[in-house]
Amino acid sequence: MNQMITNLEEFSSALKGLHLITGVGLCSNVYVIGQKEITLVDTGVGDYVNRLAPRFHSLKLDLKNVKQVILTHAHHDHVGGLLEIVQESQPKIFIHRFDAGYLWKFGKIVELNDGDNIETETVALKVIHTPGHTAGSMCLHNQKNKILFSGDTVFPDGVFGRVDLTSSNGLKDMINSLKKLSMLDIEILLPGHEEPVYSDANAHIKAALKVAEEYQ
Repeated sequence: MNQMITNLEEFSSALKGLHLITGVGLCSNVYVIGQKEITLVDTGVGDYVNRLAPRFHSLKLDLKNVKQVILTHAHHDHVGGLLEIVQESQPKIFIHRFDAGYLWKFGKIVELNDGDNIETETVALKVIHTPGHTAGSMCLHNQKNKILFSGDTVFPDGVFGRVDLTSSNGLKDMINSLKKLSMLDIEILLPGHEEPVYSDANAHIKAALKVAEEYQ
């Protein structure tokens, strides 16, 4: 199996300059934003089959141009690819402050809080703190284009992230996070796993909230 690269602009003009690298096995999606000053949302697991350099080569991009890495949370399948990236570049590494302690070995980390804003080459992103899957889980919202990078908080078709892991906060926090997301105007959902949703993403978020509430 090979990693699949998707030019997201082919599905929506709102996603101009964005590419999706779908990982193999237990590996997060990696979203590539821009070309000259690249921002990554998550980095994948970082094993041999999920190396990023060959995928960047296919896109005619260079890992040396990665200027920012935004991590939706600190699980290994989302952050393991950092090892490859920091060998080629010295990006700012953003993560919510509640998950930042897991990344001490990477040196200087930019700790984020709910409501913080991050500028990228093509889209502006606002941090939405969504604890549940981990204490520092977060989503990234572009209000103008109604885009949500949802990490492992919410997935298509009414699925939400696990809350029974040792690093999880539990179902109550997840329900509150999904309630917060359900109040946003979201058309496009870019999840940490599975395929993106390109229209009416609000319906998928509300479906996840309904399922989560039924577990109470």
